[in-house]
Amino acid sequence: MEKKINGSKVMNPFVDWGFKYLFGVERAKKNLLGFLNLLLELDSPIVNLQYLNNESIPLDEEGRECIFDILCEDERGEKFLVEVQNAAIGYIRNRMVYYACRLVDQMGEQGKEWKYDIKKVYSICLMNFTYEVQPVLRRDFLLCEPGTENILSDKLHFIMLQLPCLEKAEIQECENFYEKLLYLLIQMKTGMKTIEELKQEVYDHGLNDHIREVFLGVLEDADVASLTPKEKEIYDARLKRYRDNRACLDYAIEKGVREGLEKGRAEGMEKGRAEGMEKGRAEGMEKGQQEEKLRIAKSMKGQNIDSATIAQCTNLTIEQVEDL
Repeated sequence: MEKKINGSKVMNPFVDWGFKYLFGVERAKKNLLGFLNLLLELDSPIVNLQYLNNESIPLDEEGRECIFDILCEDERGEKFLVEVQNAAIGYIRNRMVYYACRLVDQMGEQGKEWKYDIKKVYSICLMNFTYEVQPVLRRDFLLCEPGTENILSDKLHFIMLQLPCLEKAEIQECENFYEKLLYLLIQMKTGMKTIEELKQEVYDHGLNDHIREVFLGVLEDADVASLTPKEKEIYDARLKRYRDNRACLDYAIEKGVREGLEKGRAEGMEKGRAEGMEKGRAEGMEKGQQEEKLRIAKSMKGQNIDSATIAQCTNLTIEQVEDL
């Protein structure tokens, strides 16, 4: 439940439309510039960006856009692909490599004079889940020789941010600027603090003027009360979809764990409690999650949601969705 003050609410930045509104349109370019400069800490900061996907936020509920993705280019020709993933995707790393390589391929030029002068591509993924057994907040990947710092090429840079790892109670506990900005986004998602309260945290933390303006710019745009009636209608519809999908996936996980525990107890009578519970939990979670994903996909398909969106929300393939 979003917290209200004077009739305003804090926008959830992890709703697809909300993320685009805060970072993916020309009006919000300052927010994206600030985020990228804080995250990358380049020797030469990015001073301008051009959006390359030529998208605007749809003005009707049935508008179709590339979910979450933001593609832009700086004044040096380097490209940045920024996306948010709310549901766990087993092939997330392969997906990032695929789309980054597609951008590199698009730089190819015909003719004998071209010297493979490709520009750098950054692929940045904000993940509302963890994909590792021992996860950390940030992983950076480059093309290099195994076990060494001998880099083959610096033209591909992958950054994976596992947001559940950022367990900070206050902004001052964060170690660097990009963590502080992620902290604000997570607080906006929970809705437990108002925009005014988050702004006060920013002021009280003693940030320099430039960094403070980046944070305040995001918070200013996140005031739901500033939306037009049509924008508010679209945001509310997308927020409901986000909550419904999260509730379905959470239930699938809970059901899988419950079934796994029950199966584990039964097998534990014969093979030992520890071994049986571990095996039953794993098998039960996998079976329960798969069955629930199919049920959710059928329900979403019955609501005329497109197959690509269903596949992304449920971690099914598009072929599996279309076969339902």
